[in-house]
Amino acid sequence: MNTVNYNDKGAIIDSTYVGVDNNKLVVTDRTSDFGTFAVTTQDSYTAIPYHKAKSFRINNLTGKVVGIRMRHKRIVVDNLDDLIYTEWSGSGTIEKGEVLEGVRGAVVNGLKYRPLTTEVMNDNSEVELTFKTPNEDEYTVKIGVWDNATRVTTPSATPSAVLEVTNSNTNSNSEYRVIFRLRPSSSQYDVFLESATRESLTLAATGEFGTNSMRDSVVSVESDKAVTIDPLVYQQKVNFSHELMHNSSSYSYPCYDNISEYEVINLGSDAMNYSDNTESISLTGFYGS
Repeated sequence: MNTVNYNDKGAIIDSTYVGVDNNKLVVTDRTSDFGTFAVTTQDSYTAIPYHKAKSFRINNLTGKVVGIRMRHKRIVVDNLDDLIYTEWSGSGTIEKGEVLEGVRGAVVNGLKYRPLTTEVMNDNSEVELTFKTPNEDEYTVKIGVWDNATRVTTPSATPSAVLEVTNSNTNSNSEYRVIFRLRPSSSQYDVFLESATRESLTLAATGEFGTNSMRDSVVSVESDKAVTIDPLVYQQKVNFSHELMHNSSSYSYPCYDNISEYEVINLGSDAMNYSDNTESISLTGFYGS
């Protein structure tokens, strides 16, 4: 086995390696990718900027007390692993397909839709669906969120949020993930599409959110060719209690997917009896893949 001097950083060329440290055998990993971020906040919660990561460290050198909390409660609506598709309605077909995440996926051809949640949908809740485009030269795939199932099959009905992909704006036989960020109170939504990176497709678009706070919401998949999906995830926006970060503190947090899963707020300082929470403050940190 070849070895390298653990203390000679110039000799380390692999992300994982076996080395020698003071005559001791060392086996270790290095972070394969990392970067820095900054977030500015005042007296309302601000999401940390999006970066794909499994963890991050954030530093509070602002002189203020900062609150930090997770933004969502993650709910896997359908991982499609059980091969039971009784909750999916519509005129199309859905059957066992290749794995995109987890154990199994499903193939949809035509129009299929299923319930999303029966809870009130709070602003900045998100709906995620991973899909693989048809292995065809030409195709059209529409993925939508609706305030109720009735309007899915109503001609010319407007969804709460929608993504349409074709062979002209995506690659065939390729995996993507769509993220709908929904704001029912203003009837607006954003759309993000992820492959190797995240792309903002639509910001502050107008949708139809109905009158029942999305308690009857559904997700639809409509394709003129076979499209693979797996899984469907609902990120319910929740006002969790925050954790306190005092001045000169530094904390690490785990992520499921990216650092935007957290948000921060300025709580002010003891010196000003916490009345200075309206001041704009900036925190910095770094993240690891």
